[in-house]
Amino acid sequence: MTDQPPQDAPKPGIWAALKGHILHPEMTSEQIALSFGVGFSLAWNPLLGLHTAIVLVACFLSRRLHRPIMFLACFINNPWTMVPMATASALAGNLLLGRGMNLNLSAIQWHAITWRSFISREGLDCLFAMLKPILLPYLLGGFVLSALAMPVGYFAMLLVARRLRRLHLHMPHLHHPKPPST
Repeated sequence: MTDQPPQDAPKPGIWAALKGHILHPEMTSEQIALSFGVGFSLAWNPLLGLHTAIVLVACFLSRRLHRPIMFLACFINNPWTMVPMATASALAGNLLLGRGMNLNLSAIQWHAITWRSFISREGLDCLFAMLKPILLPYLLGGFVLSALAMPVGYFAMLLVARRLRRLHLHMPHLHHPKPPST
């Protein structure tokens, strides 16, 4: 006899797990899409470091949202995507301010930004003075892209959720859209 447990079925992959969340039997396609839209909108929020806290507050305030989908969408902004998303925000802000696509970062001394920049009033003042040329475009572009991300994320996920539910009509426990009455 061996002490090893019997081999179970192989674990589902990431797509199967995501599909399971999208096909949640107690949620409608609209609730799934709204959850994704809120999370995707929060991913573009320019207030770095507050994404998870804002999602937790949204989860606490609304029981109708699908929490794992909202977290998944919010975590589109992660260490790998943060720089491209911040750059897109700053460029969008520059365009909205009429400055064109010219984003001048030459005045910022990136090597001078350390943890000490955040622990004293003097350090924060120096940091603000150095980042001032790009701070307004970044915040403006980030908030505008965050507002635009909500309907884009909602309608994109609504299409995906409805398509998956149509493909899984054999699952009677899912909320299926009612066919239009003629």
